[in-house]
Amino acid sequence: MRLTKLRLHDYRNYEDLQITLKNGIHILSGKNAQGKTNVLEAILYLSTTRSHRTACDEDLIKEGKEAFFIKAEIEKTNRKEELQISVNERGKNLFMYKNPVSKVSDFIGEFNAVMFCPDDMMLFNASPRVRRRFVDMELSKLSKTYVNTLFVAQKLLKERNRYLKQEHVNKEYLDIVTMQLIEATMVVMKQRHHFLKQLLTKCAQFYKRLSNDGTQIEVIYESCVPYTEDEQLLRDRLTEKYEKSRERDLAMRVTSVGIHKEDFIFQINGREVATYASQGQKRSILLALKVGMIYMIEDIIHDYPVLLLDDVFSELDMDRRKELLHSLPNEVQIFISTTDIEEFKHLDIHQPITIWSIASGVMKQG
Repeated sequence: MRLTKLRLHDYRNYEDLQITLKNGIHILSGKNAQGKTNVLEAILYLSTTRSHRTACDEDLIKEGKEAFFIKAEIEKTNRKEELQISVNERGKNLFMYKNPVSKVSDFIGEFNAVMFCPDDMMLFNASPRVRRRFVDMELSKLSKTYVNTLFVAQKLLKERNRYLKQEHVNKEYLDIVTMQLIEATMVVMKQRHHFLKQLLTKCAQFYKRLSNDGTQIEVIYESCVPYTEDEQLLRDRLTEKYEKSRERDLAMRVTSVGIHKEDFIFQINGREVATYASQGQKRSILLALKVGMIYMIEDIIHDYPVLLLDDVFSELDMDRRKELLHSLPNEVQIFISTTDIEEFKHLDIHQPITIWSIASGVMKQG
């Protein structure tokens, strides 16, 4: 798939950007703080319905304005599609073919984008919440079941926590909510387990080409109970875990175990990436994860996502730049932000290149 038209109205520092886009590589060139990342953020927002930089949608509204909208035309293998997202103080509205979409899960996946940005380097050393967010965002692009079930699980978790804070707790009702939460948890755990397994396979293939040193990458899935494909055994394990933690949960008035506490530990050669890997190795692993996501998405929907590289090209040496661009099929539309257009010389790029200059929220070709 590729983006053929993009309009940003009162989004960040853009008053009304309207551009037509070709296939190939788009280089967004300009000084810092001019709006390059804002364009990439908006494209990713179309894919995930949320920003990778802020949890508050109102932060995306241009200063002094009351709302923004992002509108795009998407070209897929067999059809064209129009998507739009508008946000104001009352909330978010999603549209496909100018028709309103009530469920986020029906919108996510219609357009897919994979981003690699400087903040991704925190993935290995940040809190478990950051790694859960990474898995949730990437897995949501692949599975509407996951989006729906994760929403249900989070809603049940809030209900359980709200009930635990009551002065008088009816334990029978608490058990009902807990059992519903366990059923949703089982689906989330299964999807997370299989996603990580498949992503690791794809990632390892590309990382081997980048490192060329026999390094082995692993991901340890740390959940409240050991995962198993045996549904009844998994249900029994979760039930026992919640029963053992019930008195503590009642005393603390909060749910202490579950998918909201899980972690995903990345390792190379049996050692944690966070403490053992060099910055160059971390960057290569992240790059391999992103390329792995591109091929996973293609495997499932038979169409490649758009790749967004935000100010990270300069962090790669010449060999890794070439390996990245040469490893991707020509069908992958790529957007790269940079402050130095000289980075793209001597790369022997075969895809068509479009250069955009960006200054103070104005984007022009050439």
